[in-house]
Amino acid sequence: MKKLRKQAKELLHAASKVYHYRRDITSEARLQELEKSVVEIETMIADNSAESVPFQAAMDRLDALLRKIGGKIHPKTFWSDNLEVVLVAAILVIGVRTFFFQPFIIPTNSMYPTYSGMNTAAYEAEAASPSAAKKVFNKLTLGAKHISLIAEDSGPVSLALLPSLSTGKIGTSRPVPYRKYFVLPAIRAEYVFSVGGTLQSIQVPAEFDMLSAIQQFFPEADLSKVVPSQESPSGQALALNHIVQAGDPLMRFDITLGDALFVDRISYHFKRPKAGDPFVFRTNDIRAELGRLTGDYSDKYYIKRIGGIGGESLQIKEGGLFVDGESRDEVEAFARNAAKEGEYGGYINHTLLAEDRTLEIPEDKFVALGDNSANSLDSRYWGFVPEHSVIGKAIFIYYPFTKRWGVAE
Repeated sequence: MKKLRKQAKELLHAASKVYHYRRDITSEARLQELEKSVVEIETMIADNSAESVPFQAAMDRLDALLRKIGGKIHPKTFWSDNLEVVLVAAILVIGVRTFFFQPFIIPTNSMYPTYSGMNTAAYEAEAASPSAAKKVFNKLTLGAKHISLIAEDSGPVSLALLPSLSTGKIGTSRPVPYRKYFVLPAIRAEYVFSVGGTLQSIQVPAEFDMLSAIQQFFPEADLSKVVPSQESPSGQALALNHIVQAGDPLMRFDITLGDALFVDRISYHFKRPKAGDPFVFRTNDIRAELGRLTGDYSDKYYIKRIGGIGGESLQIKEGGLFVDGESRDEVEAFARNAAKEGEYGGYINHTLLAEDRTLEIPEDKFVALGDNSANSLDSRYWGFVPEHSVIGKAIFIYYPFTKRWGVAE
């Protein structure tokens, strides 16, 4: 009887849902019948002397009635049983992302070595390809995607230059639309190689620095030298100064995922961002300047370090960052760049922070600088970040599992 009473309580819960969700479209006679059945079972639950046979019969009558008037609520299906849970979970996730902590994946190496973007883990030509188990392990721990391009022909290798379908402008790659997770519209970059006259292509994430990867595999290549090519769609190519045999690997490498971190969206509502903070901001206010520099006019999120705040005067001198004439040293990245310590190469004079130039920062504006100054498209080129474009402060790297995992610097 204990089990029967538990089932009866579950059935009463279903009856309550049916009543509240469908009473406006259910006849009065059916509602009265439902109320009568509910009272009958509640009485039996309270009666310790109730026998199982009539108890089960009453439950069967209520179940049959609920099946008639319950619509999609009764009997239970996966969606009827879990839709509310799914919706509540989705609302919570959206709420947390919007108001509290937003995940962000770093695509480029503008903040390296503090944070890492997508990188190349190259395999030597003589080395065996990673096993299936190794690929799975690398995928789980590093978010790595394996790329392998094997020569289908013998002969010299070149990188075809491709005309853009939209503008006709010739470049080393062309955008290819696809559906990320089979749903979200996204773009990959396609690179086409000519191998002994045979064209072969690979696709990589649009933000991935493929030219650096090519330079690793073809160190004799001169990527600034354009040569005629009959096979190339544009009639032009970059000679890679390399000859292969059919079956040889042209390129084999892993693309490791950029650092994935959480961005604190709360704190800046209560305190102002300060110099040295690693912060994320929207590019919608600098869209025109970025489009002019990159050809991409879409809105994005950038992560940089706050190099200066409103009211300050900035300079770059001998790789160091100076504020109002004093060396800036609030965080280790400033000091390491000034000392050109390890992989920190120092800040580079350019454009708005050219040599002997002082940049005056307006109120409610910020200067955004990459820790990897030589590979950072930042405020030196396009100006200031308005306060209203700031999303939040990077606080924790949660993936992949590398030495940088943990509290964000």
